[in-house]
Amino acid sequence: MILRLSSLFALLLLVTMACQNLVAEIDPAKLPPIARKLVVNGYLSPQDTVLAVSVSSSQTVLGDIVTDSVNTVRDATVRLASEGKTVTLAFDPQKRVYTTDARNLPVLVGKTYTLQVQVAGYEAVSSSCTIPATVAVSRLALDSSQTYVGPDLPLGWQYNVRAVWQDPAGQTNYYRVAGYGECLNWRPRFPEASIDTTGPKVIMRGLIGFGRQDQYISDQNQDGQLLLSVRGDVPLNFDYAYYDSTRQMSYSGSYPFSRPLTLRVSVLQTDENYFNYHRARQQQRQSQNNPFAEPVLMPTNIQGGLGCFGAYNRSTMVMVVR
Repeated sequence: MILRLSSLFALLLLVTMACQNLVAEIDPAKLPPIARKLVVNGYLSPQDTVLAVSVSSSQTVLGDIVTDSVNTVRDATVRLASEGKTVTLAFDPQKRVYTTDARNLPVLVGKTYTLQVQVAGYEAVSSSCTIPATVAVSRLALDSSQTYVGPDLPLGWQYNVRAVWQDPAGQTNYYRVAGYGECLNWRPRFPEASIDTTGPKVIMRGLIGFGRQDQYISDQNQDGQLLLSVRGDVPLNFDYAYYDSTRQMSYSGSYPFSRPLTLRVSVLQTDENYFNYHRARQQQRQSQNNPFAEPVLMPTNIQGGLGCFGAYNRSTMVMVVR
């Protein structure tokens, strides 16, 4: 027995030493200098009332971590143009993005829009995107089951929903599925955290989980077919926030939803740039803090910089569960 333990210890020691030998430290001073680039992100949709573009500066992966607020570029010249009309976006210091009212440059299906960003000390960057058509949601498929919610609480309902839509034939299409549920419920009472039926109700909302990667769907090998999304799980608890004027305090948290329950599910038809960039971001988030995960190469369609300028068109269907 002692011999077996000694052999196992020796094997573990060899594995540990082998892993350490795979790690090679590199002096940052020996690496070639890399110029900072502008990181630009903007997405256009006919449903938007405000057009927004974020502009920040890239940072090295070596050295001190710089916060996002430091990386935000506040003195950029950001222009959007289409069919001879150009608008200049203004910087919003609270949201830290450049914005303009969508009425200044209407976003229309089939139109191509060009983005140009200039900042002193950086290479000027540009990009373009074309607005895809909308694809209507044909129906929502709902499943339900009863489940345990918590002590001293009645059994709750667990819902999951799928979106169904018809894929247009003869073209490559990219989609993203998203949704949320909302309901009116009595305000949770503090510090008891029970429901107060004497006061007004508050709106509670919860995001429907369609999966980090599975929410992105293309019509590859299923062109022109009736598409079915993955199952979207409605959370058992919804988020709420309200102000109690009597106590003059703000409260927020989560609590089991109530019926009637309103489910809003959207199918976004996106362009290829939006689809590839956001799917890669999800892959990158999933691999964070995993030393064995392969690095994720982030795609970009920003000429001279990094980021993504893309477009999408949203179709939404509403279902009320009573």
